[in-house]
Amino acid sequence: MIGDTNYKIAVSRVIPAGKLPPGDPSWAAFNASFDNRQISTDMLMQSTYDGRPITTWHKDHWRTGENYICGQHLGVDFDNEDKTSSLAVLSQDKFIQKYGAFIYTTVSHTEEKPRARAIFVIDTPIMQAANYALAAAALLWVFGTADRKCKDAVRFFYGSKGCQFEYFNQVLPLDAIKKLIAQYQESGGKEKHKAISKDYHAPATQQEVADALKFIPPWQIQYDEWVSVLMAIHAEFGEGGYPLAEAWGDGKQGEIEVKWRSFKAGGNVAGAVTVASIFGLAKRFGWSKSRNVL
Repeated sequence: MIGDTNYKIAVSRVIPAGKLPPGDPSWAAFNASFDNRQISTDMLMQSTYDGRPITTWHKDHWRTGENYICGQHLGVDFDNEDKTSSLAVLSQDKFIQKYGAFIYTTVSHTEEKPRARAIFVIDTPIMQAANYALAAAALLWVFGTADRKCKDAVRFFYGSKGCQFEYFNQVLPLDAIKKLIAQYQESGGKEKHKAISKDYHAPATQQEVADALKFIPPWQIQYDEWVSVLMAIHAEFGEGGYPLAEAWGDGKQGEIEVKWRSFKAGGNVAGAVTVASIFGLAKRFGWSKSRNVL
């Protein structure tokens, strides 16, 4: 639990009536309105509820990359306007439950087209702008349904006056972020397009999956299980996983390619089949390497 710990977060003195459009004459005043503060998660949540935007610490009261001082929070936006962007679904995500400070409905949210944001506070400030941006990119890599724009070092997040909240009061350790970054970089930075799932596992490498696949005989499992393995590889690695699927699948000529091309670009519906399916199936055939949440 976070307790009464304070975090280095810049909070705006301005409560915008809505999102400021490009070229708005009040933009300069808004950009200069952030004060570097040390606040608790409770205070941060209250500021968000009041409608106050937040960003990373910066100098000279001017929010720009050159003025970055440090960052001790990360935000992830979910703007799909379907159930994957709802508080009901996001509140069940294991990564958010373990590491999230809170989630809330954003200013563009409606019941028919839900939108939400997850806020994470970090136990140790990130002192380099480049490292902060890399941490944001790695976190987005985990959440394939999230808005890809949320990864610059001085990005601000709007508050949402009178919004709905789910409060987790957890902290994201810097060590966990470093592991995510290492796995993200190992993947070549390729986006996973991974849908939110009920169970979270640390992102798998292709080598980990290949090792597990060695235990699964493609001709000794049910056909729907065979398809689910291909689907899980596709959901985890996208097009980059095709050689792995082809090497394991041992299907009739052209069969694997036909199945592969039938999978949706964003993965299977609602993340119903994930890479966890592969490890679960491999256990039936003797695979026993433990995979724990970070």
